[in-house]
Amino acid sequence: MKDLEIIDEELVKAFSNLPEGFWDFKNDDTKELTHSIHNYPAVMVYPISRNILSIMNQYRPATLLLDPFMGSGTVLLEGLLAGFTEVYGNDLNPLAQKISKAKTTVIESDLDHAFHDFSEKLQQKYESYTNILEDIDLYISEHHYDITAKINDKDNWGANACKILNDYLSKYDSDLVIPDIENMGYWFVPRCVIELQIIRTLIFEISDIDLRDYFMIAFSETTRLVSNRRNGEFKMYRMEPEKVAVYKPDVRMTYLDTLSSNISKMKELRKRVAHRALGSVHLSHEDSRILQSVPDRSIDLVITSPPYGDSRTTVAYGQFSRVSLQWCDYDKLSYKEIIDIDKNLMGGTSFKKGFKNNLPSISLQKALSEILKNPDNLERAGDVFSFYKDLNDVLGAVTKKCRTNAYQFWVVGNRTVKEVSLHTDQILVELGEQFGLKHIMTMDRTISNKVMPSLNSPTNVSGKKVKTMCEELIVVLRKE
Repeated sequence: MKDLEIIDEELVKAFSNLPEGFWDFKNDDTKELTHSIHNYPAVMVYPISRNILSIMNQYRPATLLLDPFMGSGTVLLEGLLAGFTEVYGNDLNPLAQKISKAKTTVIESDLDHAFHDFSEKLQQKYESYTNILEDIDLYISEHHYDITAKINDKDNWGANACKILNDYLSKYDSDLVIPDIENMGYWFVPRCVIELQIIRTLIFEISDIDLRDYFMIAFSETTRLVSNRRNGEFKMYRMEPEKVAVYKPDVRMTYLDTLSSNISKMKELRKRVAHRALGSVHLSHEDSRILQSVPDRSIDLVITSPPYGDSRTTVAYGQFSRVSLQWCDYDKLSYKEIIDIDKNLMGGTSFKKGFKNNLPSISLQKALSEILKNPDNLERAGDVFSFYKDLNDVLGAVTKKCRTNAYQFWVVGNRTVKEVSLHTDQILVELGEQFGLKHIMTMDRTISNKVMPSLNSPTNVSGKKVKTMCEELIVVLRKE
């Protein structure tokens, strides 16, 4: 085996010799295979991990891969395609686990037949519920329910949709039962709810578990697409009342179009991996600061992208997933468990009354001191500390799972809080020293196709705006 110092040098040279802008992937198709079967916030585009894996395989072949923040499973699928024997993925969000499972499980059954059979059964279901579907809007109008009502109007549609619809269905002696979803009426118009339940009931009749899960992923995406939430945003904001009042989504076609697209992507994946055995996939949704399900000193390579900061002020993964998790009944989570997802993610612990910073990072210490120059910033400084405290714990847990000389690739973003820059890339390097992690190099990339606007106003001062994150950094570490 080559000396590790030599491999480090070769890797630095290989990555440094890549063309300028190589990691931006502005013109690349980032929706290949099953990578785009379900929308998800802040996804790491697959060419990043694909190219890391390709280059690493030339200098340091590996067999066990870990992504402790797997999100929708991008790194895991690329690991399988790259020939890894085992890939481990973890995420605290159950929806992430379900998407990752669907994305990385090759379905061998006849997908065209399954789609055709489901479409025919769905048509028959719709025909049997014709009167129910056609009369619901009149029923809502006659009972003076306001479908634009706010959640706090407890006797109206917004908060009482489940009871209203089940009372309505009982008049037809229907076997259809609307699930008790919190504030369902605020996020869905009446006919939409009934149509979703028709589709949902039919999906649960599929006996093949992998096929049922794949059909359910398309349903999960459909619940988002036909809901009253504003398009193009990951946080929960309902569209304007006047739009809700006339909103009539085509639920059946939305679902079938989504399912058809997903089936095409699965067929592409099947073709890509034909005549070869794929490695094992291990998925969990547990605390990344512990990673109990991953064996100690087993991992050869880590590729991951942690959140940029606490969910409350950055990407609210739990909010994005809330409606899907309720409709799909994943793990039969209670509503409280679902709304607490963001609280349990990194930076969820509150330090409103102060904190003692004992993290070994000079860069973090300087940033916190700068934020705390204004005493009114104590709570925000606590949020920052909470996030990096969790990141430190995750870094320690991940390193514990790594073999000696395993490489870690962390794709991070440097954000600004109270006009103070937080250099996560440097903080990560400094925190890594206590765990015996050697900094090999850091590469930068421009973020293409951002959902977030290029400018925002975090201070709420009229006209005063700052740049949002437009760049990511790839930090490469090695466990010595």
